[in-house]
Amino acid sequence: MNWDLIFHQYDIRGIYPTQLNEDTYYILGRALATYLKAGDIAVGYDTRLSSPTLFKAFTSGIADQGLDVVSLGLTSTEINYFASGKYGFTANAIISASHNPAEYNGLKIVTKGVIPLNGDFGLPEIKKLAKANKFTSPVRKGQISNLNVTDDWINHVLKFIDISKLRKLKVVIDAGNGMGGLSWEKLKKKLPLDIIPLYFKPDGHFPHHLPDPLKPENVIDLQHEIKKHKADLGFAIDGDADRIFVLDEHGISVSGTIATAMLSQYLLQESGPSTILYNAVCGKIVPETVKLFKGIPIRVRVGHSYIKEQMKKENALFAGEHSGHFYFRENFFADSSTVAGLLLLEYISKQNKPLSEITKNFDKYFSSGEINYNVSDGQKVIEAIEKQFQDSNTDFIDGLSVWYPKWWFSLRTSNTEPMVRLNLEADTQEILDEKLSLVDNELRQMGAHRNE
Repeated sequence: MNWDLIFHQYDIRGIYPTQLNEDTYYILGRALATYLKAGDIAVGYDTRLSSPTLFKAFTSGIADQGLDVVSLGLTSTEINYFASGKYGFTANAIISASHNPAEYNGLKIVTKGVIPLNGDFGLPEIKKLAKANKFTSPVRKGQISNLNVTDDWINHVLKFIDISKLRKLKVVIDAGNGMGGLSWEKLKKKLPLDIIPLYFKPDGHFPHHLPDPLKPENVIDLQHEIKKHKADLGFAIDGDADRIFVLDEHGISVSGTIATAMLSQYLLQESGPSTILYNAVCGKIVPETVKLFKGIPIRVRVGHSYIKEQMKKENALFAGEHSGHFYFRENFFADSSTVAGLLLLEYISKQNKPLSEITKNFDKYFSSGEINYNVSDGQKVIEAIEKQFQDSNTDFIDGLSVWYPKWWFSLRTSNTEPMVRLNLEADTQEILDEKLSLVDNELRQMGAHRNE
């Protein structure tokens, strides 16, 4: 077993059954229980074909190490976070590989208070225990019980909005046969909306498309249904339902940056001045919007574990990531696609105009989107790029960010692959094209190969 291969910065993840399997999960269960020493662990799993047997192995490992297990059953990451915050388990774990292809699976763990384990906290200790595979015999075997949290979850998310303020919007929601359909199927019966469901049924074969809305080919069906039904908007939910992507009435994607700006505006209008976090990839419209509506914007590192930690430190009202993660103070500082979707629907209802018209107010800048480059040593490339742009303002909040008056770019290393990720934003299309060509040329001269 190559433990180093499956442990990543934010979670444990790999291909089933070659990189991880039931034996892996049994050992991980014992390792997690040993790391925690005491308490109870709530465990859920997603719709992947390997998840039920991996769940059984993982929970057996926990119980054999003497800790009790509360089974949440088939569930989503956002509901798992809610269960952690609501019920105060010693730890929560979900067996899921999010938006990855069907052959993948993984494990995401948070401790009490929705505190994520990551490559700097918890995961290294668990990896060390798993590698050693030497566990003490407990005085008792743990018990496994069941808990259904769905009704509590639905009641929780509905507290974020005033249902009477919703217009009868027509919205197509594509759950991609992942876990997002579980929440929206329940909400359909409680909201004055015309919800058109697309692939709500969880299916680990992912027969229609992968639940990865960042890839254009995975929103083609959603775009078609929006136009076919003349819908007001569409939502695409990723596999484990912790990210949401928005499309307007024309089937055009609304970037995570603009969605962050819209939610920031709305929450500040509703709640008053507060701190808002946004990650290092988000565009300039986010801090501009936060300041305009009397908030305090703070730019932070990409990644849910860092953002949750920083939100608690700042008692931030909201945080947004360009990648479609949206975090809420009243959701235990955790991310939720459902809460974000409901708030956007209320915001759009109150605006009383097409989503494409609303987004025009925020769509001021021109963006390259994320461009990936294969490299042999990402950190060396970043250091070399910094030297080429010494006349700029720079920061190292997350990788390298280079700032000029009319354009800026972010260059970050991947946590899982030999790759750097480029995002560039400019005031005009002409500046974008010119500067993107400049940075691209510099990267190619350093041996980076653009991942087309």
